[in-house]
Amino acid sequence: MNDAHFRNLDLNLLRVLDALLVEESATRAGAKLGLTQSAVSHALGRLRLSLGDELFVRGPSGLQPTPRAIEIGASVREALKLLEVAVSVPVFDPATSQRAFHVSASAYLCTVLMPGVVKRLQAEAPGVALRIRGVEGPLAEDLDRGKLDLVIGGFEHVAPRFTHTPLFTETGVWVIRADHPAARGEITPGALDGLSCLNISGGHEEEEARAGSRRELGLKRIARWSTDYALTSNRCMEGPVTVPDASSALVMVSRTDMAALLPRRLAKIAAQNKRAILIEPHHHPEPVLFGAVTRSGESQSGPVSWLLGVISEVAAEL
Repeated sequence: MNDAHFRNLDLNLLRVLDALLVEESATRAGAKLGLTQSAVSHALGRLRLSLGDELFVRGPSGLQPTPRAIEIGASVREALKLLEVAVSVPVFDPATSQRAFHVSASAYLCTVLMPGVVKRLQAEAPGVALRIRGVEGPLAEDLDRGKLDLVIGGFEHVAPRFTHTPLFTETGVWVIRADHPAARGEITPGALDGLSCLNISGGHEEEEARAGSRRELGLKRIARWSTDYALTSNRCMEGPVTVPDASSALVMVSRTDMAALLPRRLAKIAAQNKRAILIEPHHHPEPVLFGAVTRSGESQSGPVSWLLGVISEVAAEL
């Protein structure tokens, strides 16, 4: 067979050749492949033409392979197995995997969500590594290129080429330090009157305005998620200090007389540790939805889907 014949060879014909070598019958080979006896006979005719050999002759016990068929049979079977492995998606086994997962998550999520995820990984996938990076950089582009497996956050927009899986919703609550002078009496929204309010920027607006990469490439995170809460409250005066994220704000509030509107789950952790006092907002805007973004088309039995399942289960218990 010359190069031109090989380029025009239908790979399905090689499956027929392999089945005939095993079954020595066009009927049985057809049953194995889900083809009729006549379809197998037609394929054999095409093989004979392409390979320039009879390949099989009728004998007393069925179709007998020619020396040429036997010669190429082992190579064809090995090639078919390699192709099967190449196109098959292996089932992910977390107990034995040595895979490294790459996830983008904010400091807030590393405080309220990811410890539970890490605990599950240690128990169920001891050989797996988890690389968590912040929310900076070209997240969508890195998802496309496989540099990230998951991006977790609150998003205003997710491009259709990605899959967004909702995880949990979050609300805000005002926070002051536990020994704040305003906390000496009854804790009501009135305790915020006249206090300086700490601003949380989200930390990436300037980068988005300069590059626009997240909008253009398909991801736009929610910025200043607490703005609606702040605008609907006249209790707290906007202050001169701005920090990049909620975790920084919690540290700042715990050491000053300022107040900040923080994600409720983060604030509760501080309150449980006797570091902060929580004050309900006067108005409650819509909660913010946090979710995980992955590449569309991930195998349901693959590693990313498994990790997403773990994250979803942990989030459901928050």
